[in-house]
Amino acid sequence: MKGSRAVLFLALTLLLPACGRSHEKAAPAMPTANPTILDEPSVPTGSSPPAGLVWNIGFTENVSLADMQVQYGKFVQLSQDLWNITEGQVSLSKVRFFDTVAPGAVASSSASLRVPSLDVVIYTREKWDVDPIAGEVLFFSPPGTLGRTDRRIDVPDDAHRLTLLHEGSHFAWKLTWTGNNLPPGLDDEYNYSPSDSACVMDLMFVPVRWCSGGALPAPNHTTKNGGQGAQSCWEQIKKDYPGFNFNGVSSTTSPTPPVAVEFNDTP
Repeated sequence: MKGSRAVLFLALTLLLPACGRSHEKAAPAMPTANPTILDEPSVPTGSSPPAGLVWNIGFTENVSLADMQVQYGKFVQLSQDLWNITEGQVSLSKVRFFDTVAPGAVASSSASLRVPSLDVVIYTREKWDVDPIAGEVLFFSPPGTLGRTDRRIDVPDDAHRLTLLHEGSHFAWKLTWTGNNLPPGLDDEYNYSPSDSACVMDLMFVPVRWCSGGALPAPNHTTKNGGQGAQSCWEQIKKDYPGFNFNGVSSTTSPTPPVAVEFNDTP
């Protein structure tokens, strides 16, 4: 963690291979959920599911429409992953792409980059000079300065699927837990030992899920020696969002709602 004008939470994600067996039996069609579309990048406190988020995404450099379309596919995948991990309660409803938002910007100076209308900044691999960091979220900035709200996601253009899910997990919720420098979103559990194999917010997670604990179903959180301590991710989510549910399965059979897209490509 490093501090500047914003408190910076650096999110390192282990790249895990995805594999699975095919099943030839056709499943019955499920009705598509219709989330409330919010022109908000994070789920508003006190809202009820399903919630559809809208993200403004900017490329630092001038890129082609084809480049934007490639990234759109990644955010469609992220929406599917969020929809599953929230058990059919949160997805992306719309993404807006812009380019040439900060030509020449490098990731190591991210805390001074002002993009007041954006939620996500995508750097070219050449300008991502903070390896081995895979992605990051900046918190605590006044809305309209470092980003549209009090937080912003920064990633390179070759960010892995699970990196985007980890950063999106930081970003999606407005949490009120306090103490131990906890962010107003899900915490980087890997900052504290022992490791937690049951959570996307740690380094080693199989399967993809946020940890549970206390009286919630499928408790699996490992108590940390700092940060959130004994508090699991879902326990805090439930405290701040009592209208949302957790059944302990971290998946859903409900089809992911479509993600609308707007491309604003600078010639």
